[in-house]
Amino acid sequence: MKRILILLFAGILLFSCAEKTIKKEEVMSEALRLYQKGEYDDAKEYFKKAIYKAENMTTTDIMKARYYLGNIYYMEENYVDAIVEFEEFLSLFPTAPQVPEILYKLADSYMKISPSPDRDLTYIRKAIEKAEEIIDSYPDSVYVSKAKKIIEKARKIEATHIIEIADLYEHLGKYYSAALYYNLVYDDYPDQIEKDFIEYKIAYNLSNAGKQYEEEIDQYTEKIKKLEKKINEEKDIEKKNVLINRKKLLEDHLNRLKDRIQKSKKRAVAILKHAVENYPSSKHKKEMEDLLKKLQKEG
Repeated sequence: MKRILILLFAGILLFSCAEKTIKKEEVMSEALRLYQKGEYDDAKEYFKKAIYKAENMTTTDIMKARYYLGNIYYMEENYVDAIVEFEEFLSLFPTAPQVPEILYKLADSYMKISPSPDRDLTYIRKAIEKAEEIIDSYPDSVYVSKAKKIIEKARKIEATHIIEIADLYEHLGKYYSAALYYNLVYDDYPDQIEKDFIEYKIAYNLSNAGKQYEEEIDQYTEKIKKLEKKINEEKDIEKKNVLINRKKLLEDHLNRLKDRIQKSKKRAVAILKHAVENYPSSKHKKEMEDLLKKLQKEG
């Protein structure tokens, strides 16, 4: 019995040692000391202990620990963990004095983890969102100029992404669709593109819009011919009217396609005239002039 009591006492003693209270003064001072020495791996562990285990941590203490922990991840180029920590900081301390700095580091981190322009742009748009928040909410911050540079770089990536979509449609022979995307980048990203080249690309694809719809026009033309034959053969008035209405719908769609092709060519001519006149030194000038002459000859 005495032995059992001794063992029980020893177990309680071990348990109480394992549950030893962690004082914030100890872990925070050690965390900051290690941080200042550049011993970031050890500093991280002490900041985590301070945040999750230390007693009597005030709101200011937690704010400071999270700020330094996020900074360590950022300096180590561990941008995913930096994003997690900085986003948590903003949700907990939205009015903290470090917010402009953290918004900038968040924007920069999102830029760093974003894939190439041919992939998803979610992180690029997150970077723009954070950078714009600095400019809008903290216009006197020292991070405004850095935020503007991030936005410029991010918008360049967005523009490249749209151009790559346009290039793909052009490669696939979807010329009218390609023209829409080139036009989009021309309107929305004028400072991130070679305007003379994009104008030429819009005109080139508009001038070839008919090629995108050749097969569709042939199919609708053939369907209309078959319907005309059925209409002529049909004796029942109600059925004949149904066929006539169907034929009219097909004709309307066919006429819309033809009208789109004609308008696309006229717009291509107008764009080329503008480009030739406004970009006399363009390296694409000859291509513009040759295409313009071709379209004018075709009428």
